[in-house]
Amino acid sequence: MFRTDSPDNLDDEGRAAFAAAGAGLVLDLRSDWEIKQLHLLDDSASYQRIPWIDPAAEVHRDAAAEPLLADIYRGSLDRNKSQIAKAFRALIAAPDDAPVVVHCKAGKDRTGLLIALWLDLVGVPRKVIADDYAVSEERLGVLARLAELPADERQAAEIISRTLPETILDSLDHVDRRYGGVRAYLAECGLTAAEVHRLAVRLVPVEVRAVVFDFDGLLMDTETTMVESWRSEWAHHGLELDLDDFWPGHGGDISETRYELLGAAVGTAFDRAASHARRTAHRDRMHEELDFRPGIREWISAARELGLAVAIASSSPRPWVRGHLERVDAIELFDLIVTGDEVATHKPDPAIYELALRRLDVPGEEAIAVEDTAHGVAAAQAAGMFAVAIPNPYVGEADVAAADLVLGSADQLLLSELLLSASTAVTE
Repeated sequence: MFRTDSPDNLDDEGRAAFAAAGAGLVLDLRSDWEIKQLHLLDDSASYQRIPWIDPAAEVHRDAAAEPLLADIYRGSLDRNKSQIAKAFRALIAAPDDAPVVVHCKAGKDRTGLLIALWLDLVGVPRKVIADDYAVSEERLGVLARLAELPADERQAAEIISRTLPETILDSLDHVDRRYGGVRAYLAECGLTAAEVHRLAVRLVPVEVRAVVFDFDGLLMDTETTMVESWRSEWAHHGLELDLDDFWPGHGGDISETRYELLGAAVGTAFDRAASHARRTAHRDRMHEELDFRPGIREWISAARELGLAVAIASSSPRPWVRGHLERVDAIELFDLIVTGDEVATHKPDPAIYELALRRLDVPGEEAIAVEDTAHGVAAAQAAGMFAVAIPNPYVGEADVAAADLVLGSADQLLLSELLLSASTAVTE
């Protein structure tokens, strides 16, 4: 991606170099009143002119209220959202196998704002963004031109000519304060989450092809209902459940061991069949209202919209997983469901993830696993996957610290942001 001033300023050598860049899109942000001659690519399909300034909004501008360049930038971002959206949509739609060129008249103000927003979207450090913006006054020879002006004209010209780092940083801070960040700003402009994602991957290629979810404790909080059902059953016998040794540290089913512990505590009066019926009936009543954990449906929806494969890799048996999915009408959301009764070993062994990846025909480095436990994270990473941990209520963040990313819940991060995080981690 290149930013530049107007190609009108190019000499013959510059014009040849401009054409040789082979841009799939040359985006001109100038307004009608600035066009003095035909663009050198005016007859090319790669050329689009989308004025940054919205004429309908511009008539309401109070220039006196914008004495500094930073004021002008803030007002421009607020007034011209509809035009800014059009410009970004053109970038999204541009051929992805060729560079893009963005320019206005000087290549530092409108173009500088657009590029700063774009770089901020993909997480480029703001100091780097500011340095990139600031280089314009050097490339444009601004200081030399200012020095040639009469002293009484120099100060006014300096206000609008220089590209000081603090000017663009102020603009990005304004986006944070008023809109809640660049993604929220682009949404305010009218871009959808999918469009914002496609805009981001123009700069940071995302190689992820699949998202694979654990089930128990991750998609649905069946860990809490399981604990509560056991706690209730121990209380039925006047006993208190001790959770210190409750978790097995693997994905296998240890229900029989738990019944043996309860039976030993109760004594000879323990009726295992009655206990099981009572406990599971209580658990099933709790499951009647149980749905996906916060943000999970949004992640699944976003993954499908972006064309990613969506799968489940659970240590639990297939009837258990499918039964829950059918209960919440979610079975069709998944391209693949792999369960513990299809492999000989349980997590942290990677067998179940390896099976899922084979069936998806996706290598581990092109897939994200979402887990809630340390043994799940270990299994995913052993299969070569980027592992995201969203701990269930009985797992501490420290327990899953080995994950590539730890979140409190899926609604803390958009899936598109997660995909960028995973791709950046692989690149690094």
